[in-house]
Amino acid sequence: MKTGFFLTARLGSTRLPRKHLLEAGGRALLAVLAERIVGAFGNELASGEALLAVVTSDEAENRAFERVVPVGASVFYGANANIPLRHHQAAQALGVDAVVAVDGDDILCSPAAMRLVRDSMRLGADYVKTSGLPLGMNAFGYRREFLATSVAGNERKTLETGWGYIFDSSRVVERPLELGLNAPSNLRFTLDYPEDYEFFKAIIEHFGDSIATASDREIVSCVLARRLHTLTDSVAEKYWENFHSVQAEEMRRG
Repeated sequence: MKTGFFLTARLGSTRLPRKHLLEAGGRALLAVLAERIVGAFGNELASGEALLAVVTSDEAENRAFERVVPVGASVFYGANANIPLRHHQAAQALGVDAVVAVDGDDILCSPAAMRLVRDSMRLGADYVKTSGLPLGMNAFGYRREFLATSVAGNERKTLETGWGYIFDSSRVVERPLELGLNAPSNLRFTLDYPEDYEFFKAIIEHFGDSIATASDREIVSCVLARRLHTLTDSVAEKYWENFHSVQAEEMRRG
C-alpha cells in the first residue's frame, strides 16, 4: 500500500495572509511541518512506499509553495474549494492507495498519530482518526476507494471547513493516544491568527533544529512549562465562532 502524506494548504487566508510561509527559526512554518514528516518517515519516503505532497488549490499565488517543499516532495494543484475532492484528484494523479491528511494549519501535527493512522489503514481500515492529543496534533486518513465513494455526489459543494460530515461515521476507526500529561482540554495548535503565529514561533525557536524530531510530549510539556498557550487565549473563542459559522454556511449551501 502506497501512502500519500498530503499537506492541505493555500495562501489566500485573510486573517493571516500567506501564513504558511511565515518563518520561525529561519524556516517557513510549512517547511517545519514537512521536515517533521520527513524525519519520521524517511525510510518509507526513500523506498517509495510513501510520498509527501502539498495539496493546494489551482491558483497562481499557491505556486510559492514550490519554494519551501523539501527535496523529493511535490506540490499538487487541484479543486479550488473542495478539499476532499482535491485529495481524491491528488490520490489518483500521484498513484497512492491511502491518504494521511494533514491540515497545513497544524504545524506540529503528531508524526506518531500519522503513523498510527497509516498502520491502521495498512491493516485494512478505510477511515481512521486519532484522539487524545490537543486540537491540531491529531491525524486522520482514508483509503482512496473510501474517499472516492465519499466524494461522489459532493463534487460541486464548497467543502473547506468541517467537511468530515460527508464521510460514513460508522466506518471510522478511532485510535486513542495518551500524552501522560495533565494538559488543559482547550489547548489549540492551529494557525489562524497572528497570536497563533507567535505561539508556533515561540515553540519552534525554543527547540531549534531539534523541532524536527521533538515528541508530542516534549512539545506539550514545553508549552505548559512556559505557559505559551496563554499567547492564544484571546483568540480561542473567535476561532470557534468562525469555524462553526463557516461550517454552517457551507452546509447550508450544500
